[in-house]
Amino acid sequence: MALKIARSLIVAVVLSSGVLALADMVTGAAETGEIFTYVLCATPLLGFQAILPFLPYRHWNPVRKAFLFLLIAAATYPCVALGGANWNGLTGPLAGSALLLLTGIRAWVAFAVVVADAPVRAAVQGAPLLPSIGSALAVGLCGLLVLGLARLTHLVSEAWASRAEVVRRAVVRERLRFSMDLHDLLGYSLSSIALKSELIYRLVPSRPDQARKEIDEVLDISRQALSDVRLVARRYRGMSLESEVSSVESVLNSLGVVALVDIRCGNLPPAVDTVLATAVREGVTNALRHAHVNHVMIRAVGDQGKVRLLVANDGVVEGAPAQRCPDGSGLHNLASRFDVVGGRIDAEVTDDGWFHLVGEVPRSVTLEPVRPAC
Repeated sequence: MALKIARSLIVAVVLSSGVLALADMVTGAAETGEIFTYVLCATPLLGFQAILPFLPYRHWNPVRKAFLFLLIAAATYPCVALGGANWNGLTGPLAGSALLLLTGIRAWVAFAVVVADAPVRAAVQGAPLLPSIGSALAVGLCGLLVLGLARLTHLVSEAWASRAEVVRRAVVRERLRFSMDLHDLLGYSLSSIALKSELIYRLVPSRPDQARKEIDEVLDISRQALSDVRLVARRYRGMSLESEVSSVESVLNSLGVVALVDIRCGNLPPAVDTVLATAVREGVTNALRHAHVNHVMIRAVGDQGKVRLLVANDGVVEGAPAQRCPDGSGLHNLASRFDVVGGRIDAEVTDDGWFHLVGEVPRSVTLEPVRPAC
């Protein structure tokens, strides 16, 4: 709306300058032929200068802009010279065009020349100076108004463009957050469901009671996955390191994997708790999905204002690269999350054949997860 108003004002200022000159001629009982000639000459000149602020002239090269200004001046001054003082209204928009098309000192020199044209011609012709000085002031004011309104139009356009860019970046960030959360949440849940389903398939013929117990756990994991997806959609997902470790320990034990757990970090800020819990989930997910593990170690120790997390497993195949998601998105997502809280995370295969996922974060993080609006 503001952009439309600014542009409308530019058109109004330019056209008003021409209409006022026409009114002066009519008031002075000018001949009909002169009025017709003025309208014929002024219409294309004023029309072009009215639409000039809408053109992408700021992106034109200086030579092109200077040539266009000279072309407008060459079309304007013969009309003013032939029509006399009553045609001075044509030079007001020309003064604005000088400030728009030219740059630096050249713009203001050309502006001063256009403004001083009427008094200079009056002095040369021996006409009264007072009316010509009033005309010069009107020309200067018209030029400055055109410049100011054009700059306002550009500022409004840039503001709208910046706003659109902010919105676009917000959408990109939200899509990235959503994809990262879905990967981190559903990767673990679906991997657990797949592995437990295979176990159930083997248990049904010989141990139906144990199979029913595993089915109950699959149902619990499925419900938790559904709850997590809803939290992601609501843009808030807080996780607890202790709860996550307890959950993965239960899954590992049911799959026959020995879980070695050592959690000694006390109460943690929500942001740190969530990041560490996500790392545990990602590390265990990769172990279950990409390795044949017998032991998984999860250790979190707080020391000197930092919390150090280790998630390790012995499922590395000799000569195989470090475990990660096929596209590397899991470790990349973790690195992004640790960066947000000022931490870091590394992955490596040690000489003893264990895969280590090591993360470190400061304990005193004040960043809070974004909570959904009510």
